[in-house]
Amino acid sequence: MAATHLLTTRASADLERRVEGDLVQSLIEGGTDAPAALLRLGLPATDLRVVALRADGGADAMLLAARHATIGFTWSRPGRSALVGDVLYTVLSGGKEAEAACAWVRALARELPSDARVWAGVGGPADVSQLPASRSEADESLAVHMSDPDAELPVTYDAVWDRILLRRLAGAAAAGRMPTTGPVVDLARHDAEHGSEYVPTLRALLRAQGDLREASARLAVHPNTVRYRLRKMSEITRLDLDDPRKRLAMMIALEVGAVMFG
Repeated sequence: MAATHLLTTRASADLERRVEGDLVQSLIEGGTDAPAALLRLGLPATDLRVVALRADGGADAMLLAARHATIGFTWSRPGRSALVGDVLYTVLSGGKEAEAACAWVRALARELPSDARVWAGVGGPADVSQLPASRSEADESLAVHMSDPDAELPVTYDAVWDRILLRRLAGAAAAGRMPTTGPVVDLARHDAEHGSEYVPTLRALLRAQGDLREASARLAVHPNTVRYRLRKMSEITRLDLDDPRKRLAMMIALEVGAVMFG
């Protein structure tokens, strides 16, 4: 009788997880029944955030993460979760500030085996109609975390929105045919052929907003070295560093190169 009861309880819990997962997936994908799904899950209509989490290492780390995210009665948990492919998505309440979501992710990570590696991204605050956008932001924040081994767990959209915006612009630019000439292309070609360091110098100058001393500090060289390189770079290509649109375009072109070639 005990064994039968345990099997029934487990089957019921698994069914509840599947139902919860389907409802959460409907929410983050913007299904037409999103308000009804929200009501069934017992979540508020505002101050929500989406968390995207991946785990690797250990025994079935992702399944363990999904199980821990759904332990307990729904009313006792701050979020509702769905395992979609190899990503665990959780819709969390109390999303005005990101810290509550960050604390939830860290608590979940502590429940996994010590050899498990966890990456996570937290989307921006959202009401029910904005959950698909928060899910996209969570995915993008997760991608930033996975590309930056030194980033703290988790990465929040609030903190890295600028990097995500540049990645979006880089992706849009890379979707078209890139020019075969121009400052970034010309300097990259010269670096490849002559072993110069003009592309890193241009990147440092743009990030320092033209401040030679700050750029030299970023490059760990003397300011006179940056002045010399700038003069030689101007002989190779037309920089137009005084034009704000050209500066923005060069920054995007540099980001495209970073996204495409590392």
